Amino acid sequence: MRLINCSTLQLDNFSGDKIPSYAILSHTWGDDEVSFAEFSSGQGKRRSGYRKILFTCRQAIKHGLKYAWIDTCCIDKSSSAELSEAINSMFTWYQNARYCYAYLSDVSKARMKFDFPRSRWFTRGWTLQELLAPQQAIFYDHEWLPLGTRLQHSEWISTITGIDKTALDIPGDTRPRGAILGSFCVAKRMSWASGRQTTRAEDMSYCLLGIFNINMPLLYGEGEQAFVRLQEEIIRRNGDDSILAWGLKPRIEHPLGLVPDKVKDAMKGGTSPYSQSTDILAKSPKDFVHCAGLGYGVGSTSPFRLTNTGLRIELPLVPIYETKEFTATDGFDESIGLLSCSTGSHSRFLGILLRLERRDGKGNARVKRVEIRYLESPYSTIVIGPRAAAKSVLQKVTIARSDDSQGVRNSALRLRQVCINESNAFRATNYSVKSGTAWNIAEPETPGYGYNQVWDPLSLVLTIEEEKSARYLAEFCFESSSRRRDTMFSVFIHTVSNKALALKGSRFSGDDRRNIYRDLEEDYAVTYKGAKRHEPEEVILHRGGGDSYLVNVGTRMRIVYNHQLFEVKLDVKPYARQQYTSVT
Repeated sequence: MRLINCSTLQLDNFSGDKIPSYAILSHTWGDDEVSFAEFSSGQGKRRSGYRKILFTCRQAIKHGLKYAWIDTCCIDKSSSAELSEAINSMFTWYQNARYCYAYLSDVSKARMKFDFPRSRWFTRGWTLQELLAPQQAIFYDHEWLPLGTRLQHSEWISTITGIDKTALDIPGDTRPRGAILGSFCVAKRMSWASGRQTTRAEDMSYCLLGIFNINMPLLYGEGEQAFVRLQEEIIRRNGDDSILAWGLKPRIEHPLGLVPDKVKDAMKGGTSPYSQSTDILAKSPKDFVHCAGLGYGVGSTSPFRLTNTGLRIELPLVPIYETKEFTATDGFDESIGLLSCSTGSHSRFLGILLRLERRDGKGNARVKRVEIRYLESPYSTIVIGPRAAAKSVLQKVTIARSDDSQGVRNSALRLRQVCINESNAFRATNYSVKSGTAWNIAEPETPGYGYNQVWDPLSLVLTIEEEKSARYLAEFCFESSSRRRDTMFSVFIHTVSNKALALKGSRFSGDDRRNIYRDLEEDYAVTYKGAKRHEPEEVILHRGGGDSYLVNVGTRMRIVYNHQLFEVKLDVKPYARQQYTSVT
């Protein structure tokens, strides 16, 4: 281990049990940090990051320590072998430090109440272990004024990060920090990282090695595969099946604790566009975002292990449908595999969604994990009650790896999303969108006919979800803050031709919508049977002082994966014509 001599500001090497007591720095990197080569050669003193080195050493001397460790200058990152060893040792180095100084460069002590919970330090992946591993952690503001300790602020930090208070500090608990963290189930520990970020995708996995007591080689360039490797190593060392609880839908939807109807509909017959096979393991810690309430259960029914074809495990299986008596030999084409981890309630069970691929005739079954994707966040783990769990049958299964897990997901399902962007000039007119609706021209008087739709009034996004391509007309109603009845107009978007039209009023019949759709399908000014088709009347807005504005609507469409994204730009320009018919 390479340490900074706080008196000489030189690097000294130590190994084994000869490592002296030291302080360690936790911080977020800036653009002007001092590298190992620059510090060794004495050329880093002009960099702004050198101040952190000086303050760390001065603070260590105040605490009676001769040495300090800082990641920027104590690791030779030009050596891949040294970098790999350092990252695998990082948790231990923070755990063994006498003091950890957490430097919050974006916090002022005078504004601590506001700055502290918003600090970037709480959002970075590497600072998670730097928060959890040390025996003592002290916070400092941007001027190195002390802000208090982790113990003093443990309840506040728990609120900010979602980490259990008992994982942060318990007065008098002398256990090693790694042992304390080991008392929390895998899924819960993963949830602590679900809201954090790293610059490189691989680092999101590597920064968690110590939290799970895992060592593994680093392979920069593997991307998300690093997180798969991390989970595989955890499975080899730990019999905790909460690692399968990712994609959790946290709430129970059936009042009697039975299988929710939405799950039955999505799983039905294996043909629903709302469900598809997914991989055994999660893609990132974000998939564990709802797992903060999970804990160790009664222990798995039997050990489980990964093979080259999948995960072999014995699970109590609950049938999705209740058409006949359920046995271990038939009737579970679609089922819920119950996990042993706890949901925090004795009356609730956690289960992963499974679909049968085949049986081998020897009592074993090959299944695939299933993910359900409605307009809400996708999920593959649900909570059910004892009435459903009572119908379970113990079964040995192999959860197969998803052959197409790296391919395009949910290709049968098409999403159209219309985003409203209002220019500053338009906002100044005091008009705003009040509603967004999608109409199927096959039934233009019934909103939501043949598809799902969600209007988000905060982000001004209308989402249309449907299995097959259909003819849709999106309608957005605008009104003025003056709330006068004659101050309304509507904007229509043709989701095939990508054309838009603004019309006065807010009440339109089914026939109106069919005609509007037809007008947008063809150019307004085309000749139809020798006559020019009607051009819509211009929409003019009034403001106080006699100013008038013409509404302009522009659209742009892009296809991103299975999303058809429409950007609708609302703008206005001064209108000078003397004779006009206005909205107001």
